[in-house]
Amino acid sequence: MGNLAPENVLLDLRKGALAPFYLFYGPEDFWLEITLDTIKKDLISESIKEFNLEMLYGGEISPEEILNRARLLPFMSSHRLIIVRGTERFTKGDLERFLPYLEKPVDSTCIIWVSGKAELSGVLYKRCKELGRAVQFRRLSERQIYPWIQKRAKESGLVIHRDASAFLYQIVGNSLRELHSEISKLSLRHPNSTIDIEHIKELATFSRLFTVFNLVDYVSKKDALRALEALNRLFDTQGRDSSAALGILGMLARQMRLLLRTKAGLKNGKEKHGVVERLRPLPHFVIEKCIAQERMWQERELEDALEQLYDADGLVRVGSKGDLVVESLIFRLCLPQNQ
Repeated sequence: MGNLAPENVLLDLRKGALAPFYLFYGPEDFWLEITLDTIKKDLISESIKEFNLEMLYGGEISPEEILNRARLLPFMSSHRLIIVRGTERFTKGDLERFLPYLEKPVDSTCIIWVSGKAELSGVLYKRCKELGRAVQFRRLSERQIYPWIQKRAKESGLVIHRDASAFLYQIVGNSLRELHSEISKLSLRHPNSTIDIEHIKELATFSRLFTVFNLVDYVSKKDALRALEALNRLFDTQGRDSSAALGILGMLARQMRLLLRTKAGLKNGKEKHGVVERLRPLPHFVIEKCIAQERMWQERELEDALEQLYDADGLVRVGSKGDLVVESLIFRLCLPQNQ
């Protein structure tokens, strides 16, 4: 068997058929934490969590002690829940000690091993994967992100139109943590409301998100002065560390790829229909903007821009000052080559 999707774990939870163990891992830690919180809330009643919910940590407790606790009977409940964080801190020998338990687990206890690593290959992972109990929390694709936003908005008492969810994604990016934060702000400012693009623009005016959106827009238009102003505002509010720089580079690289796809869609006389095919499922207003901005760029310029963005990403990752790398890059992207 392969990796199990997080949605299937929650489906098992709703059916009352949660498995006796899982291994959670992957790069999308916020989605992982939301899933854990849902399981904790729905599986164990608040009044008896003290007796039936344990949070344990790899490197601080032996495999034998974890398994001894797993064999305890639940108190005034049908289930016990044990969450083992820091699974990557166990040695290979420690992980092997868990393997016999996987063949004969205690049905009334659910153990969830949580790994901080994005990719796994050890003995526990391999066996959990074979048994269909390895749960991978992947980054959501652009096609998946819109329904995710709409679902989270609904849980917060909001109705958010598809174009509005797409606009929110454009200015925030694919960080589920940041998207969730902005949805929470919208629910506080506009409780039980239907959210459109204007609501999000209003919110963005008072946050750093507006400068992210403007920065990408100004670079796409090759407006160096305004792009650098937006960059400085962004650094002032978000900080100048490497993670901030890498996030900006990621947004810019995504925009260059969109403009390349727009050019490809306009070839061979297909015009707008070809662009829609290339940029689906982006909303209408994003496609119109890409069509307007691609005229500012030659195809080779966009390809060179992507190469420069990848090079800049590498420089930041090996320790170069992120703010200086991004600032220099924006000069090169926005100014004509003969300047």
